[in-house]
Amino acid sequence: MGSAMDAEAALLDVSPTLSVISSPDLTESTYPGGAVSVSFSASPQTPGYKKVHEENLTPRPTPRHPAPPKKPKLRIRLPYLMICVSLIEIYVHCLGDEAVLRRWLVYDPRQRVQAWRFASYMLLHSNILHLSLNVVIQLVLAAPLEVEQGWLGVAAVYLGGGICGALGASLLQPSLYLVGASAGVYALLTSHLAHLYLCHGELRYAGWRLGAVFLLAGADVASVPVPALLGYGRVGWAAHVAGALAGPLLGLAIFPNQSKKDSRGRKFVRFVRFLAGLGVMLLIVGAILGNIYLIAIPQQRKPS
Repeated sequence: MGSAMDAEAALLDVSPTLSVISSPDLTESTYPGGAVSVSFSASPQTPGYKKVHEENLTPRPTPRHPAPPKKPKLRIRLPYLMICVSLIEIYVHCLGDEAVLRRWLVYDPRQRVQAWRFASYMLLHSNILHLSLNVVIQLVLAAPLEVEQGWLGVAAVYLGGGICGALGASLLQPSLYLVGASAGVYALLTSHLAHLYLCHGELRYAGWRLGAVFLLAGADVASVPVPALLGYGRVGWAAHVAGALAGPLLGLAIFPNQSKKDSRGRKFVRFVRFLAGLGVMLLIVGAILGNIYLIAIPQQRKPS
């Protein structure tokens, strides 16, 4: 018995993580020669067992600084609306009966009662150079707007700019016939200012876009006397100016999307939108009344 106790003490000294089962309820088998077999078992309270158990069940802590979100990919989509409009303008210029179309579509200052002329003149162009410039510029300007603000807002700005251009020209250049979509193109150009304001902080290359707007506007202002010098006739500068003024007002009032991370406050942006919508409505109503009472009625009173 003494040798058995010495064996147990020696084993405990060598391996402290093992415990001796020496309960009297358990049977002990003896080897031949009187040696006692001792059985060992790993206790669940041992440090090794706890370490494995905790590693398997304890969730890993989340990092203090999460990974930055991925930047949205730049979406490239063709401006289908403006492509269709450009194809119609090209068809009208190249394949249409010029005499018939000009009789019914051109803005004629003597036919102000025919209200469709304030928009239909945008389908006509004086020559192929005029058509090419308008088509190229409106496609370039409408591409980012149609992707980021939708085709409906772009259509409203384009058509509204053309109508405002005809109303402005009828007041400031009352004897001028109008053809071309330049007023609508100018409205698209300056509506980028409203787009940059509404989507502040979420647009790619915002500084470059702003610079391109001023560059194109300055280039057109510098080229105003060129058609007259080349003998192409008078330029409807009043339509250009009216379309350019209508562009940002229409954009603020109509464009549906705006920045979701706006520190200026949504109430203030809504107030600016309301002022823009009210301003463009007052300008249109004022131009219509001016055409009626300042030009149309006095012309009818003149003796024939």
